[in-house]
Amino acid sequence: MEIEQCKTRMEEAEIPEQCVTVHPGFADICLKRWVLRVAGIGFKTKKKKSYTVMFIQGDTAEHEFLRAVAYRQFVRMIWKYVGASTRIPLPCCVYNSIRRTYPTETEDYHGYEEDD
Repeated sequence: MEIEQCKTRMEEAEIPEQCVTVHPGFADICLKRWVLRVAGIGFKTKKKKSYTVMFIQGDTAEHEFLRAVAYRQFVRMIWKYVGASTRIPLPCCVYNSIRRTYPTETEDYHGYEEDD
């Protein structure tokens, strides 16, 4: 499901057979700090906590906030809306690009985890 939808979006952008991170919208939608800050206003966790409020209150470090929003932005870019309970593993190139842009000090990343 993941790869097929990425391929579809790349074909729509008329650049098939390339990594989705070269999509003309990827950098603007998923990597720009101020775009992510604004987008974060509309995102909530599964427990209905606002990403932005958690960041402002200091519950989340900036790089964690920006990565979380970037992942959600990518999902919207590719799948539009998938629903609150639907989790999709992203392509490794997407994780790597976002992590390079907003790294942690320790490089201790969780990655995709299935719900138990």
